[in-house]
Amino acid sequence: MNDVAGRNPKRARLDSDRVKLENSDVDDSDVKLVVHQNHPTLYFDDGNVLLSCESILFCVHRSIVSKHSPVLKALLDGPVKGTLRGLRHIMMQETPKDIETVLNVIYEGLPIDPKITVESSPFLSRILRMCTKFQINRPCQEILQLIHAEWSSKLPDHDAKMEALRQQRTKDVPTHIMQNGVSVRNPAYDSNAADEEVVINPASVIALLRECRHNLPVLLTPLFYALSRGTWQFGGPAVGNHIAPLSHADIERFIVGVERIRQQHADFVTQSPPIASIMSAHSQTCQAALRAYWATLALAMLKATYGSRQPVEDWASVIAQARTQKTPQSYGLCPGCTKAVLDDMETRRRRLWTDMPKHFELV
Repeated sequence: MNDVAGRNPKRARLDSDRVKLENSDVDDSDVKLVVHQNHPTLYFDDGNVLLSCESILFCVHRSIVSKHSPVLKALLDGPVKGTLRGLRHIMMQETPKDIETVLNVIYEGLPIDPKITVESSPFLSRILRMCTKFQINRPCQEILQLIHAEWSSKLPDHDAKMEALRQQRTKDVPTHIMQNGVSVRNPAYDSNAADEEVVINPASVIALLRECRHNLPVLLTPLFYALSRGTWQFGGPAVGNHIAPLSHADIERFIVGVERIRQQHADFVTQSPPIASIMSAHSQTCQAALRAYWATLALAMLKATYGSRQPVEDWASVIAQARTQKTPQSYGLCPGCTKAVLDDMETRRRRLWTDMPKHFELV
């Protein structure tokens, strides 16, 4: 991190200061001796305001700090409660690490990684909390954009992420196998837990957004679905995606949402496309072929419906297999009716995705 002009980069200095307790009279009994340590990089020799957190002192510039944070501006514009070393002194309630984070954002800007990682997520979480508290908007918006990029509400973006994960994690174990002419999820793939998203627990991100009052469905819905796709539990060792970070209301919302998604998925599986509307001008051959194809498809998918944790991905796999291998046509469907059936399946898949905010009671 680059130094800023006026910063004293010397080793942190320890000083004993006589500090008057806030909201007290000028009585000597209300003055105590405190050993302060100057922050090694955020104690500016030409600063004109002192912020203290526990025993750490930050000497900053009132004009710079006030410009970036309306909360700090209001604090600095308020009545003087104490002085120290001849400067205005404000005792902060936050931890030194929190204030260090805020001041680094103000003086240095926010170093944004292109992707949220295990290493960067604690740092970004602290920035979002502190910048939300002190109303420093730009870093908040940049972090929210990172979250939305990682857990997108746009189905094409979600599909691209899933495909990248599939290619990365399943070099040896196929995600799906053929069963009765239909592609179904490979049990060996699940048992290897190749599809678990355990790098960053979506429940922790949901809790962070709730804490910072960023409650937009466009942010929360993909996280709820990501959580539902992995192993989740109430207690015991934190294996997989533990739901402990969620509030009681969000735990209830999550459980209800999972059941609603699975029910909608089951409904779509058991209800074949409306024959009359898509092939009314066609022969009985196509209608019989559709019934035969859908009966096989439904049987294979229903076996995994209540064990399936990713119905959106399962429908994508079935549709892709039907398009590339022309499975419906092998049952006797003509090309035109095959296209109409696959378009109907795509519509059902999009419905699963777009109905999720409602299922999780986020709208």
